[in-house]
Amino acid sequence: MKILLSFIIGLFLFSCSGEDSSGHIYNGRLESDIIRISAQAAGIVDSLAVEEGQVVQKGQLLAVINSDKIRLRLRQQRLQLQEADLNMQSLRARLKELNAQLELTQKTLAKTNKMVAAGAATDQKKDEIETQSAVLSAKKEALTAQMKVLNNKKEQLSAAIGMTQLSLKDTRILSPQEGRVLNQFIYRGELAVPGKPVFEIADLSGMEAEIYLPLEELGNVKLGQEAKISVDGQENSFKGTVKWISSTSEFTPKTILTKETRTTLVYQVKIDLPNPDGILKIGMPVDVRF
Repeated sequence: MKILLSFIIGLFLFSCSGEDSSGHIYNGRLESDIIRISAQAAGIVDSLAVEEGQVVQKGQLLAVINSDKIRLRLRQQRLQLQEADLNMQSLRARLKELNAQLELTQKTLAKTNKMVAAGAATDQKKDEIETQSAVLSAKKEALTAQMKVLNNKKEQLSAAIGMTQLSLKDTRILSPQEGRVLNQFIYRGELAVPGKPVFEIADLSGMEAEIYLPLEELGNVKLGQEAKISVDGQENSFKGTVKWISSTSEFTPKTILTKETRTTLVYQVKIDLPNPDGILKIGMPVDVRF
């Protein structure tokens, strides 16, 4: 049974495509990196700017999520910031007034000290002016602390406005790269949820042919090696370049390897394949010859 099983697997991997003067022909299929674009903001989809099958450019608008609530929140935050600015102007004017009063009081105190020394003023008058100066200084300190609190509030409002602007930006779903829209998962009027896929996009200008090599053939293939690729329905073959060879085998037996089971080990190989005309499609079966 082991011999029969090994024969069947070997026949499937190596002989189903035949063999010619150039060596084995390996069956594979075409793949491409597919990017799933998800919503980053929650809301009802107002409009869709593209359809399945359409070619899009990097940064192109794909869909718009309703942003009425976000815009209202942004307006409220901006009004709060304007109010804080007006309050700051008022505090600055008050501080300017206190500084003038404190400067006048200190000048008066200096003159009073001279008059007390000359016997032209009493100590009581001096104490009254010193008290006035101390009160003004305390008011200035309190006003300065109030301005610091208001400055912190303004910074918090500015940060909140920045976050709201980012949320507003997230309501516009843009394409992260050039490619073709493969699938659309949401429609106008549906609820978009952060993390939920909206579109699938792939750049089909370059494809990957994925094949599996048996263990005994692995040493004959190197990175950068040229490969000849044939596709059903196409008269001309295509040229590709080996870009990746798996370092881990697949279908490896869980138990210790025997001479028979070693023939079932295969390694995945990926081959870069230009597709400037868009002829090649994802999932197409291919025959690869080195």
